Amino acid sequence: MASVSAVIKNLRPFEGRAYVALIGLALFMNLPEAGPEKLITAFIAGVFFVWYAFSINNCFDVDTDSLNPVKARKNPVASGELTLKEGLVLSGLLATAGMALAFTLNREAFAVYALMTALATLYSAPPRLKARPVVDVLSHGLFFGGLPFLYGALVDGSLSRAEVWITVAVTFYSFALELRNHLGDYESDLKAGLRTTPVVIGKGKSEVLVDIFSLLAIGIVLYTLTPPMAVLSSLVVAKRGLDIDSKTAYRAFDAAMSAVLLLAGGGS
Repeated sequence: MASVSAVIKNLRPFEGRAYVALIGLALFMNLPEAGPEKLITAFIAGVFFVWYAFSINNCFDVDTDSLNPVKARKNPVASGELTLKEGLVLSGLLATAGMALAFTLNREAFAVYALMTALATLYSAPPRLKARPVVDVLSHGLFFGGLPFLYGALVDGSLSRAEVWITVAVTFYSFALELRNHLGDYESDLKAGLRTTPVVIGKGKSEVLVDIFSLLAIGIVLYTLTPPMAVLSSLVVAKRGLDIDSKTAYRAFDAAMSAVLLLAGGGS
């Protein structure tokens, strides 16, 4: 029988906190229109989705994670703390519980929830979209970006102009996050023979795309508030012109994106 610690590790709650917060932000923006019971139900379903996405990914990432000691420690299926069957059963329970809760919401929110769950499944399980160039970035941008926010925004059955723009912005930012994730796995993906976008187009071009997608995302959210585009260009200049290392620049992007999302959410 799987240990509690192995089950918790398979959910990767610490790594998924940003996605949970994203759903929470969308729900918070609809606090006046939706009742507390609906918001709580939608939030719990959102948490189950995030946990499911990480759990199913662990189940089908054994081949690559076993080649990366850091990844293997984070993946209990790869390390042997959970069997593949146990991981799949856990994933199935999370998906079923999440879908059941989302079904009690309106049709629009449920449809988005079902779509992002399907994409998260196809991303990790066969046909394994995460190992296909371009499609890996696009699918991640949807199921771990725009769609979760859209799901939370639709809890009241309608979309505001700001919610539409933020949905687009977080999709672009999720493109950047997926490229960053693949860049971190570049060597192990090469050894495993995976054709991720960075493997196909190279590290340099992928890093440029990270900057572009991050800039677009921050710019779009700021557009919903005010158009100070000069501030945005300085973010890329700081990284490229001053030769700041990628990790430092990525932290700056994350901080900037978090800040503008909070401003946009609080001002809605």
